[in-house]
Amino acid sequence: MNKRVRQEVREHMRTNSAAQRCRYPWSLRLLKSFFADRSFLQFVAIYIGIAAIVALLEIVIPRYVPELLPQWTRSGPPGADIKVLLTNVASYLITAQVGVLGVIAIAIGLVTLIAQREDAGTDVKVYYHESFAVEVVASSLALLFVLIAQLLWPLQFLLHRFGEGTELQIFKLFLTAVHMGWLLVNLSGLAHFITTTFRFVQKSAREQLRERYTANVVQPVEMTRQLRLKLYEMAGSDLIETDATGGRGTRQDDLVVTFGFDWGKPDDVELEKSFVRPAVVHDVRVRWVRWVATRWWRRCLANPSGGRNSRVGGLAADKPLLVFTPQLDEPLRGKVAWCWRRGGVPLTRFERWVVEWSFRFRKASDEA
Repeated sequence: MNKRVRQEVREHMRTNSAAQRCRYPWSLRLLKSFFADRSFLQFVAIYIGIAAIVALLEIVIPRYVPELLPQWTRSGPPGADIKVLLTNVASYLITAQVGVLGVIAIAIGLVTLIAQREDAGTDVKVYYHESFAVEVVASSLALLFVLIAQLLWPLQFLLHRFGEGTELQIFKLFLTAVHMGWLLVNLSGLAHFITTTFRFVQKSAREQLRERYTANVVQPVEMTRQLRLKLYEMAGSDLIETDATGGRGTRQDDLVVTFGFDWGKPDDVELEKSFVRPAVVHDVRVRWVRWVATRWWRRCLANPSGGRNSRVGGLAADKPLLVFTPQLDEPLRGKVAWCWRRGGVPLTRFERWVVEWSFRFRKASDEA
């Protein structure tokens, strides 16, 4: 379901002239894909993964394919100056990164002062998003943390301590190149941050920032929310099944399947779950749920004496009813009978497994 929603929103944004007019340039989209709302810990974790892979290669390559290693990167003569160069480069990078953080702190303080004087709380939210302020700070702090830790090259030290690795500096050179590339991206983020800051302090430019934020963030988020709710609620009425003779394309009024509605106390519980922590339905593989409903409805037709339900609301008493009670993104707590039926025949064990696999639960957010 979420995949279909993303496709629909993406197609709308591609064909909407107003959205296209406010679309981010490709350079900004590329920069945003690097930061991608990542936190300090996420940046550090990504780097640790890269460093671990490099350490693994330092074990494997010298042992199995040593011919791949360039001898000019030897730590001793004639490449003794490489180790000194790596130390000096690290100190330069640390100095540059500290300078980046200083500039960001001054700019954020200036913007906060302007916001307090003009009561522009909403505009500050737009500013933080459009300038990548939080992301640039997180990335810069993470790089500074990494650079200080790598002054001692802890993973390489452990490798050499246990008799692994090599005296060649190619792996440290590679990680240093990663540091330099990371710093260049941070500097690009800083350039965008400063540009956005200078625009923000001008009242005429804030409207443009607000319009771009609305077109690229607010509108897609709202469209996604509305489409998800609509598709989920309409999933039951969209069941197009075979008729009694096996023909395709006939809508059966005898089949009633609902999503997100609770018709009261269940007669026959098919699936229930105990939620120790609040959880929500985040996604549904609707196609597979429809497939289960089709199988169940055919067996109900083949066995009309399988059961009768009592009258519920405006439903006829002889219509089998299959209910999926969870509402989309609404917290579920405790023991919940989230799939039940009135009338008809029971679901098979395999059908219950498919339904349980099709509903994707995840931990509820703190705001839920």
